[in-house]
Amino acid sequence: MLKKIDTRNLKVGMVVERMDRPWLEHPFLTSRKKITSASQINKLLEYSIDEVYINPDLGLDFEPLDAPVPEPDFPESETDFEQPGLELQTDHAPPPSDATASPRPSWAPVSIDDPVSFEEEIKVARLVQREARFVVNDVMHDIRIGKNIEGGKVSKVVENMVASIFRNRDALTSLTRIKGYDEYTFVHSVNVCALCLTLGRHLGLDPEQLRNLGIGAMLHDTGKMKVPIAILNKPGRLTEREFTEMKKHPIYSAEIMSGTDGIPEEAKSIALQHHERFHGNGYPFGLRGDEIRMFSQLTSIIDVYDAITSNRCYSKALPAYEGIKKLYEWGRTDFNLPFVERFIQCLGIYPVGTVVQLDSSEIGVVLSINHEMILRPNVLLIYKDEHRRYPSPVNADLTLRKEDGKRFARTIVRPLNPDQWRIDVEQILAKVG
Repeated sequence: MLKKIDTRNLKVGMVVERMDRPWLEHPFLTSRKKITSASQINKLLEYSIDEVYINPDLGLDFEPLDAPVPEPDFPESETDFEQPGLELQTDHAPPPSDATASPRPSWAPVSIDDPVSFEEEIKVARLVQREARFVVNDVMHDIRIGKNIEGGKVSKVVENMVASIFRNRDALTSLTRIKGYDEYTFVHSVNVCALCLTLGRHLGLDPEQLRNLGIGAMLHDTGKMKVPIAILNKPGRLTEREFTEMKKHPIYSAEIMSGTDGIPEEAKSIALQHHERFHGNGYPFGLRGDEIRMFSQLTSIIDVYDAITSNRCYSKALPAYEGIKKLYEWGRTDFNLPFVERFIQCLGIYPVGTVVQLDSSEIGVVLSINHEMILRPNVLLIYKDEHRRYPSPVNADLTLRKEDGKRFARTIVRPLNPDQWRIDVEQILAKVG
């Protein structure tokens, strides 16, 4: 039975099950946390979390026990997954599972150092992103006219993206907020690739694993080029026949990749499985749980996130913050929830491009993530208050404290709709660096 206590009464060995605010409003990966040091308690107090619910069955009670403290059973996803093979059958049934298992991610916090500053890497990242867009555009065009794609070009551009992610984890990712409505199909592919690589690095994958993940993410939607354009660009709801055709595109993607030299098997499985859902309600095969390979699970989460935060012919983009909330909701029905949580931790509670209001009444745009304190990203201030704009934008360091040294000088209080404040987020991000 849970017990509500004052945060100041926490002790090392207690297990916190819940906090006095929703998960997305505190800086911790999950609301369940075993207290292993006094610094963790101080961090809770620092973020004004005044009360918590402890689980005496998993750790110390409010009155400390002498008994050994068991480890909390935080839900972890076994990622040693088997993959359905890619020798596609004429009836589109999933073949036997005989492929090598996916690598395990690092569930412990991964120490990441960025040898290059965001401001320096963003200049290189723009060139890398531009090259990637050209390559994907060429790939999609070649498929549409019946030509074979050049796997070597795809592999090379993914390697350049991996190198950028290892120099600075945020620069290339920040560019995924700059989107063109008329270029959705291939811009989406590049964005999904960049976000998958960022998450992969966050999970501790090595460069070779990232390369395989990146190739699959970049080519995951190539099969859409075999779907009639009228269906792809239809602004209204698809008919049952049209949706049946649309659901074939993962199989088409895997077929295209199987006919291309140099494409790793792991990448092919991403294309085949990126619309499968963790609880079995996806397509084309209705796989569930550990029947879906790890890289495919990661890509499916990011594919949905980028889609719902992009303007498309049949839907308006959600703000990044709303997209994060939607993902977390769907994590309980469609996705592997621990992976969703790792993605949110990687991207930040307020992703790059989020318009936010501070407790100082100032309004600005999130430029980059503070991975040590995810509620305190780098913000470019646009408005002094709700009525006055700054003559020129001002960088705000949300980690600075007031003179008493106890309270922060500025804190985000809520996200805002950029349209209501005449803030062109994409234009602002395009000028960074």
